[in-house]
Amino acid sequence: MMLVLAAAAASLMGLTELPPQAAAPGRCRTFLWTKTETPFRIAMLDESSQTLRMRRGKQMFDIAQFAPGEYGGHGYRVALHVEYASSGQIRNGQLITSGSMRIEQVDAKGAPAGESVSVPVGGMRACG
Repeated sequence: MMLVLAAAAASLMGLTELPPQAAAPGRCRTFLWTKTETPFRIAMLDESSQTLRMRRGKQMFDIAQFAPGEYGGHGYRVALHVEYASSGQIRNGQLITSGSMRIEQVDAKGAPAGESVSVPVGGMRACG
């Protein structure tokens, strides 16, 4: 049920599931998915470029960080909060122990202009 709600909310906003992303040598990325029975890959955070990658239809796009945990562009504003596990369960990476993502549709000036949704997210940070 939660997956259906998360996928429906995201698709209402024009977002689609992000396909698997290729590894990037020398870069750290955080891969985010909804915390549901069947995860929905919703975004990827690239620490080097300080961008958040999402997908609308079949087109991927990156939105820039404008404040810590805040991203905006392409008609969206995203607030992201994640906490990483302190233990080294993954070589060259960390698991997300808890997280949330708020996505809002905005106009060209950044004012609210449509739907908004908040979803719990999980994921992992990986460094190449």
